[in-house]
Amino acid sequence: MPVSHARATAVTSTDEDACGDVPGLLEVLARVPDPRKRRGRRYPLVFVLAVAVACVLAEAKSFREIGDQAADLPQEVLGRLGGRPHPLLRRIIAPSEKRIRTLVHAIGADLLDELIGGWLRALADAGRLDRLLTAIAIDGKWLRGVADGQVKLFAALLHEGKVMIAQHRIPDDTTETTQVRALLDSVDLENAVVTADAAHAQRETAEYIAGERESDYFLFVKGNQPSLQQAIFEAIQHDGPREPDCTELDYSHGRIIRRSIWVTSADGAGFPHADRIVRIRRDGYDLDGTLISKEIVHAVTSLTEDRASAADLARIARGQWGIESVHWRHRLRGGFEHRLRRQRPPGHGHVPEPGHQPALPRRRHRDHPHPPGHRTRPDPHAQLPAAMRRLHK
Repeated sequence: MPVSHARATAVTSTDEDACGDVPGLLEVLARVPDPRKRRGRRYPLVFVLAVAVACVLAEAKSFREIGDQAADLPQEVLGRLGGRPHPLLRRIIAPSEKRIRTLVHAIGADLLDELIGGWLRALADAGRLDRLLTAIAIDGKWLRGVADGQVKLFAALLHEGKVMIAQHRIPDDTTETTQVRALLDSVDLENAVVTADAAHAQRETAEYIAGERESDYFLFVKGNQPSLQQAIFEAIQHDGPREPDCTELDYSHGRIIRRSIWVTSADGAGFPHADRIVRIRRDGYDLDGTLISKEIVHAVTSLTEDRASAADLARIARGQWGIESVHWRHRLRGGFEHRLRRQRPPGHGHVPEPGHQPALPRRRHRDHPHPPGHRTRPDPHAQLPAAMRRLHK
């Protein structure tokens, strides 16, 4: 389970004191209305949903994988998820893949996403110091091989743990930049900073996050906003410090990365609710100390100096880059509506030939001659009479 910062009792406990003011998963799922008729209910609804959520959090990518993982759950885990022993078998029976799929489709994806995403968001804040910000990244990804063909999902993810807390399907006739409000309306943005790539450096997005929701943003700026990019560049060149405000070294992935950050006031940038502008330079070196790459990026943020230092801004930027490099549909779910209906595309599991050429036909045994001196295995039917050999053909 990727929610490593939560207590184990917070997952199944119904006591709010188990993890601060955060209710347990069973209590959250108890708010879901049961679409079934009273007659013929074999499993409690909370138990079926809790098993499905636990399996999805454990990286199950389809209803079939949920059914397989549910069948392997030990009795103790099934009991903590709300299961009851069978009166005759004297043990807890896990729900099947078909029963889970039928119930999830009957309930709908929106309600489950809102409840579970809000629960994960509350768990992320449990035990966090008041001054520490919760960084939430928004990003869109294409999902291929689903039942509807290609689906683009817009998701909100926590930097810590890469946990998805909200998602929204982007209509085919628009882009993700117009769906920020629809995605974040159900997300608690108190004491949070929303990070996004350069595509979301829009005035409407800044007004919604910092103005209407009274939260903070950290948005990268590139060539899609040329006037803002030019204003940030000139402000850094004229008013920014000569020496970086913060420098850090990263020795992971077999190379050395030095990140330097310059921060100055956003006066004159003309961007809504902007307080500071940021320049980040990333220098890449090999293990011998030879410079192999250099990249300079700019960003604008509404975070004031008393809420986030230069080191905090560097950490927030690094978290956004980490989110962009993760295929987040494998982290939590591509949605109960989409990912759990995911189908395998044609040719799944076969390694393509170089250059995308069609696969060569399988060679026969005669194309692999035996080495000299090899003794072939005798045919067991060769010593049989002719009449019996015809029976064995």
